[in-house]
Amino acid sequence: MLSCPIVHAYESDVHFGLTQWLALQAGFAPPQAQAIAIGNNRVDSGDMQYLNPVFIYGCVGADDDTAKAVSQHHYPTSGAIPGAPEQRNVVPGSDAAHRAVRQVMKTPVTQSGLRLYLLGEALHILQDSWSHQGAPEVPQIGDAAFGCDPSRAWSHARARGGWNSHKADQTMSWPSDTVTMAKATYDVLTSYPPIMEAQRSPKSWEQIRPELDGFSKAATKAEKKAWFSAHGITDVAFLGDTTLKDGAERFDVHWSERKLPALTTIQSRQHNVNAELLDFYSRFFGDWLSSDDFDRVAATYGVAPAKSARAGSFVPMDKRELAARLKLWRLRDHGTAADLAHVPGRLTSKQLASVAALGKRSDAYVRYKAPTDAFFPMLPIANDPSPLLPFIVSEANSDFAGSRAVATAKFRHAPYDVVAVVADKIDGQWRVVSIEVAVDH
Repeated sequence: MLSCPIVHAYESDVHFGLTQWLALQAGFAPPQAQAIAIGNNRVDSGDMQYLNPVFIYGCVGADDDTAKAVSQHHYPTSGAIPGAPEQRNVVPGSDAAHRAVRQVMKTPVTQSGLRLYLLGEALHILQDSWSHQGAPEVPQIGDAAFGCDPSRAWSHARARGGWNSHKADQTMSWPSDTVTMAKATYDVLTSYPPIMEAQRSPKSWEQIRPELDGFSKAATKAEKKAWFSAHGITDVAFLGDTTLKDGAERFDVHWSERKLPALTTIQSRQHNVNAELLDFYSRFFGDWLSSDDFDRVAATYGVAPAKSARAGSFVPMDKRELAARLKLWRLRDHGTAADLAHVPGRLTSKQLASVAALGKRSDAYVRYKAPTDAFFPMLPIANDPSPLLPFIVSEANSDFAGSRAVATAKFRHAPYDVVAVVADKIDGQWRVVSIEVAVDH
């Protein structure tokens, strides 16, 4: 089994919604509060420089500069990078977590209004020090063909739910930490230099502290929406990107302030990868993202387990499980699908039945006008210029017979996850043998 772990932190309910509300309480004008929230939330795959999958820099590849950049934006630590996980411990509210805040606080009054995006980015780093606290857990890879480097890879600490869980990001799991994080955020906001020499009139922390209990406990998009609406924020499109379940009402809108270029083709033009392999993955992803006949897609691209058996722990997916995984990652309400989608290993008969039941719901699946609309654009780590890619393909360097490759992608309807499609070349043809996933910011 290949598992593809990536960085993960608080989601847009905190990074955009709560940050915006706290900025308003701190006396910022609505456009200023929104700018701070946009700068904060864009750090989670909201601009090209923030799209850094750990699977690319810390598993099939090794890139120290990217590992350091991920630490600076999501895992503030005083430890050396690369370094052992226990030496890269993340401490909530630490000196490392405040590094970017200290820099932005030096902003001259004449420029304070121009640097609100940077203030938001600095707050993101500080906030993540709570959700990412502890030593990063080393992602568990079941197959020797791919493995993650424990000295570079960043992921959730085991005590926060581990590398393949959304738990660390959900405020209802950590209400005390949520309040402490909010207090640290508010202290920064109230200390920021005046804008155009206009003094702000913030509320006292004691005034706003009681309001946070309802925010922390809200466990669905509907409950979060109710909290924000009751507190004066009616545009809650940012909640559509969270991994919370919809709750009492359907939630279809998504945050529109990402600063990402559009993909023009599903056909990958990645450099230095076999053209036949690229064509296989391009056809597979195009079919997967445009069809609801997942049994047909699984039959077309999958393989019988006996034909792909390898020595060791790897167990290929049969076509029934492949179809179920394809369904899970096309479900519109990812919060409902997340527990099953992140099951390691293979699904049980009961779990397969649950997937089938989810797919029978009215309009269960997300649909795009074109398959390219489903992807976050990606760029490989390389010295030469590259076109934007819908997915990044890596080929395995291993001793077992045959060829193995993996394509890493991020979908717009599941922005805090990464999907890795593993393929073997069997009887002269590429076939999907596994779909593995992990949380990702």
